[in-house]
Amino acid sequence: MNKLFEMRERLECNKTIDKVAYEQFKKERDYWKEVIFRIIVLVKFLAKHGLAFRGSNEKLYQHSNGNFLGLVEMLEEFDPIMKEHVRRIMSDELHVHYLGHNIQNELIQLLSHHVKTEIIKKIKQAKYYFIILDCTPDTRFLVVDDTTGKGLFEVTSKKLESLGLDINDMRGQGYENGANMKGKHS
Repeated sequence: MNKLFEMRERLECNKTIDKVAYEQFKKERDYWKEVIFRIIVLVKFLAKHGLAFRGSNEKLYQHSNGNFLGLVEMLEEFDPIMKEHVRRIMSDELHVHYLGHNIQNELIQLLSHHVKTEIIKKIKQAKYYFIILDCTPDTRFLVVDDTTGKGLFEVTSKKLESLGLDINDMRGQGYENGANMKGKHS
């Protein structure tokens, strides 16, 4: 019984070993939240301005390491959170630092999903919409095996349906590099 009362008294006074460990955990958790927040801001900045993220090197303070790491280096000069983060990386205290290309790609995908969701919401509010198909082979948003007019229509209508957009609300369409759309058979 004495141990139970003793433990209750320590819990009420917040004088337990768990309390110290929990405070350390909270401090580290808050640190990582701040680091991730700054990384997201950097990714948003580069994406918004259409700038390349990576160079030919993925190491801090190395030649040709790209815009993302360059911005991390710049931010480190002014921001105490990033200064501590870079210090931990450079002194090999961290092996997971969230500055590599995988986290950049993941954040780009998350942000693009959010942007796409907002665009779809605005289209649904407006009801009517117009689409433009850019049929270039270098960048693909949709994989198209059949580039005839019929094939493009099938892929487009499936995509519109998957986005919850009614094809009957489409009021216009345009084609870039759509030479395959001309002719009486396609």
